[in-house]
Amino acid sequence: MEEKNITMTDEQLAQELRKSKGGKLGGKLLSLLGGAVAIAGILLGGNIVLILLGGVVLALGQAVQGKSKAHADGRAFNAIAPEIIGACFENVQMNPASPLLNADDTNIPLPSHSYCSGSGYVRGTYQSLTTELCTVRLTEVDEFQREESGQWEKSEHEVYAGQWVLCELDREFPTWLTIWPRDTLGKLLRVKTIKTGNDDFDKRFNLTSDNEAAALRILTPKRIERVLTLADASFGKFAVNLNPDGRLYLAVHSGHGFFDSGKGREDPARLRARFTRELKWFTDMIDAFRGV
Repeated sequence: MEEKNITMTDEQLAQELRKSKGGKLGGKLLSLLGGAVAIAGILLGGNIVLILLGGVVLALGQAVQGKSKAHADGRAFNAIAPEIIGACFENVQMNPASPLLNADDTNIPLPSHSYCSGSGYVRGTYQSLTTELCTVRLTEVDEFQREESGQWEKSEHEVYAGQWVLCELDREFPTWLTIWPRDTLGKLLRVKTIKTGNDDFDKRFNLTSDNEAAALRILTPKRIERVLTLADASFGKFAVNLNPDGRLYLAVHSGHGFFDSGKGREDPARLRARFTRELKWFTDMIDAFRGV
């Protein structure tokens, strides 16, 4: 997303996406080859040369895949995203110097992670409300000792990737509340949830707050129905965190970021439709809580 904004036709973008898909395939083949060489080295009695060679080839393959994916995302963003963002937001800032959104500064339950990173920040005003979106990734770091060398190494793996939005609703609320899915994470945390009286909602979501009566005044039956309607149209498990000062956090665990080109299977028209649909989902959820 840091490339210069170059005007491209859909045909030119489609060609760039095809090139990137080829690069990702080549990187995947390198990764498989490197993994096979490393395994062969282990099976041959811990052949250090083969193990190291396999590790180098594997790392090279992963780097090629990452570079190709980043290139495709940058091209797709520059060619499509500005128009979509501009149609929705005013006073748009790409990558603002001091982001407002901090995923670790919310009541949204998240999987265990070593560190949290945000990228692709976009800030603007939606219906006169300051709004910021970004991609959030959570990474867990594990340490392990290799049997063949005895050396300790670190392994990083992504445990969460999703799209987040912060909207400042410019009004105060009597308490905070958080809506999040009833899933394995909820069972592990064993938190007490508030019952709304809507069976469908209560089966699908947890509702937590430090003031049950105030939370239920905020989450009216009409608002609950709007959340359920959006839940049926969601592109991933989502959570909502509303704070007393009016900060509304929306998080969708989609497995990808905003304006992500995906696996390269979508042509520019389909990418444009998906980008528009995903952004509209967030603005519709904002509308549900700003009182529209």
